[in-house]
Amino acid sequence: MKLPLSWLREWIDTDAPAEKIAEALTTRGFYVEGIETRGASYPGVVVARVLEVKKHPNADKLSLCRVDSGQGELTIVCGAPNVRAGMIVPLATQGARLPGGLVIRHSRIRGEESQGMICSARELALSDEHEGILDLERWANEGGASDGSRPAGVSASNPAGAATAQVTAAALVIGRPFDELCDPPDQVLEVEVPFNRPDGLGVLGLAREVRAALGASWSATARTRLSARWQGRADFDLELEDREGCPRYLAQRIDGVVVAPSPPWLRRRLESAGQRSINGIVDLTNLVLLEFGQPVHAFDAAKLAGNKIRVRRAQAGETLTTLDGKTRTLDPEVLVIADRDRPVALAGVMGGQDSEVTETTTSLLLECAWFDPRRVRRSARAVGLATEASKRYERGVDPEIGSPAAARFLALLKEICPNLKPMAARERNHLDGRRRTLLLRPARSARILGLDLGAAESKRLLDSLEFGVEAGDPLRVTVPSWRPDITIEDDLIEEIARAHGYEKIPETRLETSGVYAVRSESERRVARARRAMLARGLDEAWTPTLVAEREAADAARLMGESAERLVRLVNPTSRESEVLRPSPVAGLLRACAHNLRQGAGSVRLFEVGTGFLKSAGELPEEQRILAALVAGARYAHAHDAAQGLLDFEDAKGLWEAWLEEMRVDTPEWRAYSADGWKPGASAEVASRTSRIGWAGTLHPALTRAWDIEVPVHLFVVFLDALARGAADVRASLPGRFPPVRRDLAFFVPASVTHLEIERALSEAAGDALASIEVFDVYAGSGTPEGMKSLAYALKFQHPERTLTEAEVQRIQDRMVAAVAKERGGRLREK
Repeated sequence: MKLPLSWLREWIDTDAPAEKIAEALTTRGFYVEGIETRGASYPGVVVARVLEVKKHPNADKLSLCRVDSGQGELTIVCGAPNVRAGMIVPLATQGARLPGGLVIRHSRIRGEESQGMICSARELALSDEHEGILDLERWANEGGASDGSRPAGVSASNPAGAATAQVTAAALVIGRPFDELCDPPDQVLEVEVPFNRPDGLGVLGLAREVRAALGASWSATARTRLSARWQGRADFDLELEDREGCPRYLAQRIDGVVVAPSPPWLRRRLESAGQRSINGIVDLTNLVLLEFGQPVHAFDAAKLAGNKIRVRRAQAGETLTTLDGKTRTLDPEVLVIADRDRPVALAGVMGGQDSEVTETTTSLLLECAWFDPRRVRRSARAVGLATEASKRYERGVDPEIGSPAAARFLALLKEICPNLKPMAARERNHLDGRRRTLLLRPARSARILGLDLGAAESKRLLDSLEFGVEAGDPLRVTVPSWRPDITIEDDLIEEIARAHGYEKIPETRLETSGVYAVRSESERRVARARRAMLARGLDEAWTPTLVAEREAADAARLMGESAERLVRLVNPTSRESEVLRPSPVAGLLRACAHNLRQGAGSVRLFEVGTGFLKSAGELPEEQRILAALVAGARYAHAHDAAQGLLDFEDAKGLWEAWLEEMRVDTPEWRAYSADGWKPGASAEVASRTSRIGWAGTLHPALTRAWDIEVPVHLFVVFLDALARGAADVRASLPGRFPPVRRDLAFFVPASVTHLEIERALSEAAGDALASIEVFDVYAGSGTPEGMKSLAYALKFQHPERTLTEAEVQRIQDRMVAAVAKERGGRLREK
């Protein structure tokens, strides 16, 4: 948010420089990103009168001007076509420095002496106009420059003091410094407002923070504005049909309105805060929004059917053309403001085009309401809109600021429309009105902060932030209406630390009594998992925990979970951050797509994070998950453009090597299918005791939905389940006696898995089998129908003696018989 210091100083009495105010806001959690200066000073520029204009003897487009500077007559060479005798102009005398850095010096132009420069509006940084010199009489009568400068006598805090002809005539005294006609330069702070501090989205809220930080006091103007209350009749036809979505609504009809361009002071004020001027009525609504943080809306009352307002849910299929000219189809999730016949605004988001204020408007209906943040967010998401109003309503507007904000709007409207007449009005208020009360124990505050401030100092600090505090132990604290983020005792302790100053909290020696921290088994397992993935050439990614609904649903389906188990936020910040991820897969796919779009030939990523799913209890089920994916070229760092893409076997090799390092004893790869996996290229990975995860190639339809055009191979594992399947680490010496190696190939039914054959061979061989490895799988020509060929490399070794050929043959015969009996296979002859 942009905070002009001239606006801030209307609210609090302080002459602190911009840098000190920026530091105060930043140290209290409102980071100031920068300070911009609007306007300029004009040393050496004076008001002057042109006495005579004649043609330059040596140049067709130049004039020689005799000018009264108030300190004597000067000769000026001028190239402006609009210069004329009698004109009152800004004159930069010798030594003057203009806003662009130009220093005026005595010079000769085409042989003629020039003792200064008559300035244009652009040369004074007042506007972009450079067609001619600035006519000060015309400029003053129009209210001054667009950057914040204005004739003397006009006060931003007192718009009624706008310049009159008498003031303007008196101000343009020949020889008067031009600076005296203008406001001093105004500095504007660019403030980053935390999401949980909606009160900071108005000048009033930021003024509260600066006031507390600097020990300043409210100005008389501020006290007047805060004490003002809306007072109106109770005869307007207003009904709140959805009291949950809108518990408070103020409606005020006003006749005698004239819609015209905003006066200069109003335009300048909005421009300094980053808003463009539209017309006087709309600009006033924007000013109140920026000042109080309370959105207000003005309808053209003559366009409201039945002269009535209904706040209700939209009916399925209703449409509304909003102020941006787009027709939107509504559903019952959307809260609308309706007249007798139809919706006329999206509540808390944007008004409708059919009730828009235009140049022909003569009567207004003012809306000042409090809408439930969750309902506004749902409405904004449903129609795909985000506005300055919805930004504030979604975070939580002060429920008690509506009446002063409405009074402020009406007071300002009276200034620009003196003949206005307040007409029918009504306020419906179903808010509780009771402020939240919390107990604060000074002892707990001291324990958390490591600093004992005491009850009296804690009370003083909270008082400075306008909390209501009753002395005692514990302190009884009443939370202000504009602080919806304060809900528990520890929030109050954070406020005390903020007000005291985080930088003032001293360092405290850690008293361990000889006890030192050690990593838990879970922490060591996570660290080992990371190292094992990094060792295999994968890069670690950190992706958001909050993802979009579609992304979360895709990740859940890969795990065999339904969308009903997703954990959705009640009041999400955006459509991209509305569901807690069921696994890190969604973030990895997003990162993979981004890297491939940026030209990466190979993507190899992993992440260790938490997955969330609904449980039977109040809190969601949380599981620590490692997810990894590989996609693209087989060799990540090779420069061979003809190399192939990674396939499932490549990826499986990586996952098996990782499982081996994680000490998973003989993992099983079971056939598995679920939405999102490519048929026949996915597996459930299990240990001796339980399932530990999934691996496979993603279905092309899924990857295309993520804008990925190459195969993606994914591995998902539950780290806690992995621990249960990990084997004990035991050191063993290499065998002392020479091994015997044999290769056997079998024809087996196509449905039989490698794991089943391996198990049959191992059980038949017993302890004499030192290792077994499949090295060939074949199902082409030459194999019997309905069968495939599996070839194994076997190593036999006895721990106490050398095996004889006969012993090896007997073991081999048992293995062949076991495959034939248990799996219907037979030895493949050469």
